[in-house]
Amino acid sequence: MNELTVTYYGHPFDVSGYGEACRATIHALDRAGVQLSLVDLSGHAKRGTDPFLGTLLNRRVPPDFHLFHGIPPDWAGRGFPLRNVIAMTVWETNKMPSQWRNILNHAIDVWLPCQFNRQVFDGALEKPTFVLPHPLPQNFPPPQGGNSCPLNGLTSGKFVFYSVFEWQDRKNPKGILEAYLRAFSDNDPTLLVLKTNASAACAAQATLADARGRLQSGASVEIRAEEWTHAQINALHDLGDCYVSLHRGEGWNYPLFEAAARGTPVVSTAFSGPLDYLDPAAHRFVRWNPAPVLQPYRFYHRSMQWAEPDPTHAAEQLRWVFEYRDSARCSAAAAALTLRERFSPESVGQSAVNRMLALLQRTQPDRWQEIARSRQPASLEPSLPIPPEWFDRNYFETGRKSNWERGYNWTNFGSLFKETAEFLAEMFPEADSFLDAGCSMGFLVRALRENGKAAWGVDASHYALAHSDVSVRQFIEQHRVEEHSPSRRYSMLLAFSILESLTPAQIQQFLTRARAFTDHAIFAVINCSEDPERPGTRSRSDRDLSHVTMRSRAWWHDQFVQAGWRQDLMCRHVQRLCQRHSLATRMGWETFLYAS
Repeated sequence: MNELTVTYYGHPFDVSGYGEACRATIHALDRAGVQLSLVDLSGHAKRGTDPFLGTLLNRRVPPDFHLFHGIPPDWAGRGFPLRNVIAMTVWETNKMPSQWRNILNHAIDVWLPCQFNRQVFDGALEKPTFVLPHPLPQNFPPPQGGNSCPLNGLTSGKFVFYSVFEWQDRKNPKGILEAYLRAFSDNDPTLLVLKTNASAACAAQATLADARGRLQSGASVEIRAEEWTHAQINALHDLGDCYVSLHRGEGWNYPLFEAAARGTPVVSTAFSGPLDYLDPAAHRFVRWNPAPVLQPYRFYHRSMQWAEPDPTHAAEQLRWVFEYRDSARCSAAAAALTLRERFSPESVGQSAVNRMLALLQRTQPDRWQEIARSRQPASLEPSLPIPPEWFDRNYFETGRKSNWERGYNWTNFGSLFKETAEFLAEMFPEADSFLDAGCSMGFLVRALRENGKAAWGVDASHYALAHSDVSVRQFIEQHRVEEHSPSRRYSMLLAFSILESLTPAQIQQFLTRARAFTDHAIFAVINCSEDPERPGTRSRSDRDLSHVTMRSRAWWHDQFVQAGWRQDLMCRHVQRLCQRHSLATRMGWETFLYAS
């Protein structure tokens, strides 16, 4: 079989966050071409209306991986006897439960949905974790306004704030009620709708009565403590004007996620998992202070902390959305377009596949080679010379065209760029200005400037510049490197992993042209790893489809010399020092240094 195969252990029929994430992830893997067998860990009767899940139950598929999705102690007994286990879970406080450590260390990889979880778990486990965000649900978004499902008297005559959650301290329903009643009175045309579990009816009404008594507000509130269908939840999303989540900690929060992806304005605590998909420029964040976790739960401990949202600031944010609703809607709608693309089932599924292929490459190279070759779509191969638009999301984020299976971003690579800036400052202490040719998102420009060096960048990719680091965007120009004619001169020209992506004609044009604006030298890092069976092509372990010119070190030397660059005794000496540097050794760099 030339496709990845996975046995997925989870809670596909649960009406919960784990259930929602399980269903969405299964569809994402299916869209990415993974052959699946599904094992239901819940053990209760099937619920839900997704017939596709039933076709996967207990299929006879020899798995490349066993993917366990849920609370680790709940599946540990099944998982420990198996090889190639991937653990997928989520958490909401600043410390990982100690009971999870041995179970997760048994897994070959641990997948978490957000950077917040990654920071917490990486400090507690033996190996780094992988961030795989939760995808949007299948067939999202449902047709707006197409929901004829009645909501028992709820109408859209008022500005509707709403929230969907299980009644518990972590979701902070008391905080939502207090913020809303602080912000509005019975004179305001607003309505707060809280959809929660049926068993919370008495507690919810008591909490509302207490808040009204303390704050003396008669603002309209509807508490729906009852079981609802997906159609009713979708109808509430259609009705609502602003989603509110004053949570104390979240690994993800699907109702908030779906509201933001619909383009609905949201007010949320500025803490934990939702920060991975919410945008501070488009959504309203609420300040918070750290607070101990006091809610009873088998994995909580008083040494853990989460957020205590500021109710006064939350009330101000609710009032802002109400007063400036048109601006709020416009910003939220624009952010939703990016959100739907970034967290689509196709995008998340491909990220998961890229990660599994990387794991296979390390643990089962023969199996990896069999799958990787069959999955490589010819349509992704670039035309030559590579057009700027080819360097897109599939290059920088999903890894379908590159080696960035975890995405190309400052979180993953910031420390490497900082080390690189220190390396350049150490090797070339007299250089007072740098131009990074092929700078992509400007991370090296940022690191050099933070190191006190004057630095600029140039790159042809529209996508890279649109997603470049905002702190250095003003120092980056958009041009093909071989056509760039800067208005200033530079001490050093840098060419990190860019020359391999040019044709021989482009290489000569770039190297010849660049001498005119380089005062001292060019420093380049070039991948010289040819496939021995196919000279001039990339090695089998290199998945970067932009590497179209893969030649020997001697060939590259000839290119520099042909373009007029010089390499005297001093250049060769410094080049050797660069090549022997601990960073270059660790990264496997092939370094080149030539004087102008």
